[in-house]
Amino acid sequence: MKLHKVIGTLFVLVIGVFIIGVLAIGNVSALGRSLLNGYTVEKITVEFRKLDPFVSYKGEYQILDSDGARAAGIPDVIIALAQQVIEYQNRMLQTAKAQNVKDIRKLDISLTEYPLLAEFYAMLQGYKPQDYKSQDYKLSGLVEPLAPDTHPCGTYSHPVPNYTPPRPHLGWYADAHSTLLSWGFHQTDGYACGGDPFVPCERDYTRERGYSGPYGYCSSPRFRDQGTRDAANHDIWIQYGEPNPEVFRYVGSWPYWDWALYVKWWHDTY
Repeated sequence: MKLHKVIGTLFVLVIGVFIIGVLAIGNVSALGRSLLNGYTVEKITVEFRKLDPFVSYKGEYQILDSDGARAAGIPDVIIALAQQVIEYQNRMLQTAKAQNVKDIRKLDISLTEYPLLAEFYAMLQGYKPQDYKSQDYKLSGLVEPLAPDTHPCGTYSHPVPNYTPPRPHLGWYADAHSTLLSWGFHQTDGYACGGDPFVPCERDYTRERGYSGPYGYCSSPRFRDQGTRDAANHDIWIQYGEPNPEVFRYVGSWPYWDWALYVKWWHDTY
């Protein structure tokens, strides 16, 4: 066989292997196999933080420098998962803008097009996050050393807070709406409100804030206090300190690149 034919055959084989590899990652669920075997939520969280320098923005939308991440030694399966997370978050933004969806938790985007993300989210559904501190540290009053999968704003493995904050009743007011506005609240953006069927959007309020948690301080506007009022516009309830679901209001201030997915998961969980 002539040399140029040999080279051509080898080239076709290499391209074929590459395409098969890409299809295998992209269709892992359809094949019934898991490419995340051996990965825990904690390990994926650590790998995600290594990707922070390789995610940038083009306008409002994220892009991933896959070549740079690969050169830094980040595994291909993590890069593929991250790419699907970014595509999903970009689609969340696109859908919220186009359809004015009433709640970030109700953005109707199927994960079937994102099989690795679907697998990761399935892992999260049955996952029990780490406690803030072990019982020994609680009893001694000492501060537990921070694990590499922690962040002041919270992570999947160490959420902040790791419980549903209480919602105390503050009392009766002549004009609850005006009172909430005077306290620094605004009516919650359409796509981020309405999660509670008993609190329609017109009675859902947000006040941006920072949050001091067990892993440090998470600056505003990444957290919020949620104010609600009754239909008669008199009674007020406030839930203090939760991840701010108005994520598309402060895209440039996300603490890390997968923040929208984390906030959606946090509100799905708590």
